[in-house]
Amino acid sequence: MSAGPIFLAAGAVKTAVEAMLEGGAWPGERPVIHFGTVGALRDRILAGEAFDAAVLSSSAMETVAARGLVAPATINPLGTTGVGIAVREGLALPSISKQEGLLAVLDAAGSIAWADPAGGATGGKHFSTVIERLGIAEKVRAKSRLYPFGVEAVAACERGEVDIAISQATEIVGRPGVRLLGVFPRPHALTTAYEAAGREDGPAARGIIAALTGPAGRSALAAIGFSTEGQ
Repeated sequence: MSAGPIFLAAGAVKTAVEAMLEGGAWPGERPVIHFGTVGALRDRILAGEAFDAAVLSSSAMETVAARGLVAPATINPLGTTGVGIAVREGLALPSISKQEGLLAVLDAAGSIAWADPAGGATGGKHFSTVIERLGIAEKVRAKSRLYPFGVEAVAACERGEVDIAISQATEIVGRPGVRLLGVFPRPHALTTAYEAAGREDGPAARGIIAALTGPAGRSALAAIGFSTEGQ
């Protein structure tokens, strides 16, 4: 039995893709999926790794497209999400709709999980910038646990190993044991657009992209908080 098409997928879509596969909503052939940070996947593609389709941030997709490593005609927008905070169920924390609330939450949390920015995670890189800008980097890092991947940081929060986790909102919504406290307020907000594309415009790529952009895919992405406003 041959393996399915190779799909490189950013962590922001992980929960939606897994829900489709586990719920039998993935149409067509089941792909071989490699989840990773946007930065890591981008670099693997730039290094020449074989794949059939990929989901990356729009900026990373632009980079690989400029090198001729995806077929421009196959690029499809999937939606946008923002960096937010996951909090353990039952832990009461203030709103982060304003900077004062964000500072209060980061101060009150006894432990914080987030993706190591060195690994290329969008949320981890952004959070590193935010805490530097706020002048609290040393204090936050002293009680932080870094993970290779944003979803792993959220999973640590689910298990009760940390009070809060920082990641893309779509990596938080719908996960058991945690809730999305909110996305970062302005001027610390970051909205990231994600796109799917094929290495070539062939059946393998078209199958994966059709799964993500068809009714079942759009529903699964919306369920974890992807927004398609303005698309």
